[in-house]
Amino acid sequence: MDEVATGETAAARRIGFLAGAGRRRVILWAVAVAIVIVTGGWIGYANLVSARSLPPPSSDISSAPVAGDWPMVQREPAHSAFAAGGAAELAGNVKWRFEIDAPIFSSPAAVGDRLYVSTGDKRILALDAVSGDLLWEHTVLGPVNSSPAVAGDLVYVGLRDGRVLALNRETGEKRWDFQTADLVYSSPAVYQGVVYIGSWDSRLYALDAITGEERWNYLTGGHITSDPAVNQEVTAVISQDWYLNLIDLATGKHRLDFKLASASGSPTIHGRLVFVADERGVVRAIDWQEREARFEKASRRLKTQLFAFGLTDSLPSSKGFVWGFRRPGERFVGTPAVANETVYAGSASGNLYALEEFTGELVWSFAGESRITTSPSVLGQTVFVGDESGRLYSIDAITGELRWEFVADDSISSTPVVANNTLYVASQGGTLYAIE
Repeated sequence: MDEVATGETAAARRIGFLAGAGRRRVILWAVAVAIVIVTGGWIGYANLVSARSLPPPSSDISSAPVAGDWPMVQREPAHSAFAAGGAAELAGNVKWRFEIDAPIFSSPAAVGDRLYVSTGDKRILALDAVSGDLLWEHTVLGPVNSSPAVAGDLVYVGLRDGRVLALNRETGEKRWDFQTADLVYSSPAVYQGVVYIGSWDSRLYALDAITGEERWNYLTGGHITSDPAVNQEVTAVISQDWYLNLIDLATGKHRLDFKLASASGSPTIHGRLVFVADERGVVRAIDWQEREARFEKASRRLKTQLFAFGLTDSLPSSKGFVWGFRRPGERFVGTPAVANETVYAGSASGNLYALEEFTGELVWSFAGESRITTSPSVLGQTVFVGDESGRLYSIDAITGELRWEFVADDSISSTPVVANNTLYVASQGGTLYAIE
């Protein structure tokens, strides 16, 4: 009888213990869920407060072109490097040339009847676009790689001493400067009152275009020499840990990053796609509207490890990937141009590729004489691109056939700029050409 009672007591205790354990698990799960909800709510609230607390910029100026202008590198903030119109009237003849005693690394900005050029002899210049005469100069402390951007009545440029500089476009007088923590090779984009520019200190900065005050900065995993591309929602920039970083304009917070191989150029945004070309022979299209959820990257890494151990049948796809065009052995250089539903990208082997915008299929390729050294630009149905031998090519954008070529005094060192029926391009030898 005692044994039976003892057994019943033990069973009751076990049942009580299990019931208690169950209640404890329920409580722990409830606490965990509550923590997740509270944490998520706090993160959401903090992000919301951050977004709401950021005041609007003091202006809405942009380096967006009107007809005939080319006010920044790749022409406009999204970097399409495309201007509508025809180029049949351009024949490859020199209209004028402006010479300095150092290389010109940057592309000129053309607005109205003026060109703005940064030079290897430590100057920012304003030239008469018709005659090539010098109108003003602003001397800085070192050679300048950053291409100027013009918005409102200001010219913006990055400097090797780490500053971002804003000059009066009529006089060249300094309006403001902003000091980053390292060199600035990146070229600025101005969009709706904000200057976006990268620094060797691994940060992308968003500055008020009128005052130069910092609105936010975003820390990437590597130095930034890439020029940021900007549309109405995001800015895209490549850091030298070889990630494409997509950042929300309003908050300066992470939206998506995408692993690349080494890339010497910058992104281009067109429609819902970002285009990047890398030095492993791949051009990619990435959907910038995708967002990376919290812990999603860690999940992909885990799935990649499982694939490596043979525990899954396929690699996880990278978030945002739409298509890729691969040419083994090629090294793509510069920034893709987008026009005529076509993506144009040049390579170190001297080839220019035209790819269908939405599928990445090859439309045509053009073989030049030597390594392409610039990003392509498009005017109407003509593509312009320069190479190491000093040749500037005018190519039919639809067929890939050569129309004409111009030979400069040295390697072409700037992306061609087409404004007001004139093409402007610079050489490593220090000559800026106006070609008609």
